[in-house]
Amino acid sequence: MENGRPPPRRVSYEKGNPFGGSGWFGRLLGLVLSVIVLVAAAMLSLVLLAVLFGVGTIVVGYLWWKTRALRRQMRAFGDDGRTVDVEVVPRDSPDDDPAKR
Repeated sequence: MENGRPPPRRVSYEKGNPFGGSGWFGRLLGLVLSVIVLVAAAMLSLVLLAVLFGVGTIVVGYLWWKTRALRRQMRAFGDDGRTVDVEVVPRDSPDDDPAKR
Protein backbone atom coordinates (compact mmCIF):
# COMPACT_ATOMS: atom_id res chain seq x y z
CA MET A 1 0.00 0.00 0.00
CA GLU A 2 1.29 3.40 -0.94
CA ASN A 3 -0.51 5.40 1.78
CA GLY A 4 2.09 4.74 4.46
CA ARG A 5 0.07 2.14 6.35
CA PRO A 6 1.33 -1.40 6.66
CA PRO A 7 -0.63 -4.10 4.82
CA PRO A 8 -3.35 -5.83 6.85
CA ARG A 9 -2.29 -8.93 8.73
CA ARG A 10 -3.57 -12.18 7.39
CA VAL A 11 -4.75 -15.02 9.55
CA SER A 12 -2.71 -18.17 9.08
CA TYR A 13 -3.90 -21.61 10.14
CA GLU A 14 -0.63 -23.34 9.44
CA LYS A 15 0.16 -23.92 13.11
CA GLY A 16 -3.16 -25.65 13.84
CA ASN A 17 -5.62 -25.11 16.61
CA PRO A 18 -3.86 -24.66 19.98
CA PHE A 19 -6.96 -25.94 21.86
CA GLY A 20 -7.87 -29.58 21.43
CA GLY A 21 -6.37 -30.99 18.29
CA SER A 22 -6.64 -34.14 16.29
CA GLY A 23 -5.16 -36.39 18.97
CA TRP A 24 -7.05 -38.81 21.17
CA PHE A 25 -7.50 -36.22 23.93
CA GLY A 26 -9.06 -33.69 21.55
CA ARG A 27 -11.43 -36.33 20.19
CA LEU A 28 -12.39 -37.45 23.69
CA LEU A 29 -12.96 -33.85 24.75
CA GLY A 30 -15.12 -33.24 21.66
CA LEU A 31 -17.15 -36.38 22.36
CA VAL A 32 -17.72 -35.46 26.02
CA LEU A 33 -18.75 -31.91 25.16
CA SER A 34 -21.10 -33.18 22.43
CA VAL A 35 -22.78 -35.58 24.84
CA ILE A 36 -23.17 -32.81 27.44
CA VAL A 37 -24.74 -30.47 24.88
CA LEU A 38 -27.14 -33.15 23.62
CA VAL A 39 -28.23 -34.09 27.16
CA ALA A 40 -28.75 -30.43 28.06
CA ALA A 41 -30.81 -29.89 24.90
CA ALA A 42 -32.97 -32.93 25.69
CA MET A 43 -33.56 -31.74 29.24
CA LEU A 44 -34.44 -28.25 28.03
CA SER A 45 -36.90 -29.63 25.50
CA LEU A 46 -38.60 -31.76 28.18
CA VAL A 47 -38.92 -28.77 30.49
CA LEU A 48 -40.33 -26.61 27.70
CA LEU A 49 -42.78 -29.37 26.73
CA ALA A 50 -44.00 -29.64 30.32
CA VAL A 51 -44.38 -25.85 30.62
CA LEU A 52 -46.30 -25.61 27.33
CA PHE A 53 -48.57 -28.49 28.37
CA GLY A 54 -49.28 -26.75 31.69
CA VAL A 55 -50.02 -23.42 30.02
CA GLY A 56 -52.26 -25.13 27.45
CA THR A 57 -54.17 -26.91 30.21
CA ILE A 58 -54.70 -23.64 32.07
CA VAL A 59 -55.92 -21.85 28.91
CA VAL A 60 -58.36 -24.66 28.01
CA GLY A 61 -59.62 -24.78 31.61
CA TYR A 62 -60.12 -21.01 31.64
CA LEU A 63 -62.08 -21.08 28.36
CA TRP A 64 -64.17 -24.01 29.58
CA TRP A 65 -64.96 -22.16 32.82
CA LYS A 66 -65.85 -18.92 31.04
CA THR A 67 -68.23 -20.63 28.56
CA ARG A 68 -70.14 -22.70 31.13
CA ALA A 69 -73.07 -20.24 31.24
CA LEU A 70 -73.34 -20.32 27.45
CA ARG A 71 -73.37 -24.13 27.45
CA ARG A 72 -76.04 -24.16 30.17
CA GLN A 73 -78.16 -21.74 28.13
CA MET A 74 -77.79 -23.88 24.99
CA ARG A 75 -78.89 -26.99 26.90
CA ALA A 76 -81.94 -25.14 28.28
CA PHE A 77 -82.92 -23.99 24.78
CA GLY A 78 -82.82 -27.54 23.46
CA ASP A 79 -84.37 -28.67 20.21
CA ASP A 80 -88.16 -28.34 20.39
CA GLY A 81 -88.73 -28.95 16.68
CA ARG A 82 -89.26 -25.27 15.88
CA THR A 83 -85.68 -24.56 14.77
CA VAL A 84 -85.22 -24.36 11.02
CA ASP A 85 -81.88 -24.19 9.25
CA VAL A 86 -82.05 -22.03 6.15
CA GLU A 87 -79.69 -20.62 3.55
CA VAL A 88 -80.38 -17.21 2.04
CA VAL A 89 -79.62 -16.97 -1.70
CA PRO A 90 -80.01 -13.63 -3.48
CA ARG A 91 -82.59 -13.64 -6.24
CA ASP A 92 -80.16 -12.37 -8.90
CA SER A 93 -77.45 -14.84 -8.02
CA PRO A 94 -75.41 -16.19 -10.97
CA ASP A 95 -75.97 -19.67 -9.59
CA ASP A 96 -79.77 -19.16 -9.69
CA ASP A 97 -80.63 -20.64 -13.06
CA PRO A 98 -84.37 -21.50 -13.41
CA ALA A 99 -83.58 -23.93 -16.23
CA LYS A 100 -81.69 -26.17 -13.79
CA ARG A 101 -84.65 -26.49 -11.45
